[in-house]
Amino acid sequence: MKYLTLVWLVASAVGAVLAVAGCGGGAHGPAPVALSSPPLPTPTPAARRLYVDHDGTLYEYALPLTPASKPQRTLPESPGSGFAPQIAVDPGGKIAIASATNIRVFHPPIVSFAPSAARLTITLTPAITEMGPGGADLVDLEYDPNANLWLLNNLGGEVAELAAPISASSVAALTIGFGAPGSKTAGYSALIQARFDVSSALYVYANQSGTQRSRVFKISFPYAKPPSSIGLDLAQADFVDPSQYLPTNPNPAPLLLGQYVGPLSSPPPGLPPPPPVNELSQFAQPFNPVLGVFPDATAKTIVGALIADPPRRAFYTLDTATGRLDAYDLPLATNARPKISLACLGGVTTCDGKAEHLFLAP
Repeated sequence: MKYLTLVWLVASAVGAVLAVAGCGGGAHGPAPVALSSPPLPTPTPAARRLYVDHDGTLYEYALPLTPASKPQRTLPESPGSGFAPQIAVDPGGKIAIASATNIRVFHPPIVSFAPSAARLTITLTPAITEMGPGGADLVDLEYDPNANLWLLNNLGGEVAELAAPISASSVAALTIGFGAPGSKTAGYSALIQARFDVSSALYVYANQSGTQRSRVFKISFPYAKPPSSIGLDLAQADFVDPSQYLPTNPNPAPLLLGQYVGPLSSPPPGLPPPPPVNELSQFAQPFNPVLGVFPDATAKTIVGALIADPPRRAFYTLDTATGRLDAYDLPLATNARPKISLACLGGVTTCDGKAEHLFLAP
């Protein structure tokens, strides 16, 4: 088990190099990397594409969505394989496809995911992430705002970063371990997904082994401190920063969206807590510690993927049961219904438990 291990190089004014390492055990050898500063919040241009990843097939939609929208491309993500890979899209539209043994990177325009079409292939090794007899057990793959690529591996409960620019010889720039006894993540070794905000803070959603408890943990840039819980069971989390709205938006607000499991309010004094809900929810940011960490709007649906599109004042979801692609107004209104709904094209009767992701691309 690896705890937090961090190595980075910072150039000083006279060109000296300082190596800083976090405490912990079992790091994979030296992995120096120059960590850039987190990006400054700037207006985000409206994306032109929406990628819908459904159980190993990628559907490319043009934006804005309409009730008549159809995919412009439908591509198998791992041709010839019977397993759905992990997938991520970087801020420039590059797509990474990860199996248990390698990562292939494709540059736009994306027309095929055949291995021969990859611009870069990275073989997974213990210098990148934990490997078992069958390879890594990757459960999520995510790019951060600086185009660094992050791997969530359930062999050992480990998060690893490949720093940009990524090459065939890249090794892990840092690793963050989950589930270590005595840490704030003790027991939470079953990783599910990672997300980032515009300041490159890393949020990891993880399950506690042997229970039904799940939590979101935050590790702020430059990831020198151990993860800490934000006190929420919130899957598919996405963060909306005021800088992401168009300048014409009259009331840009920082928001947190996701699939929330928990109570909607504090109980009155002397009474038991209200029963938890499982609903699409919105939380105003920052949290108000006086009022408690509760949603300010909810909708009675369960989603398996979510991504916000602030320039269009919209966000998109995939319905967990049906795979339906829905578009909602942003911010979410309580009991809101989708303004656009497009049927799942996956050809299955139920989508529950299938791998699903949504990505915006230029």
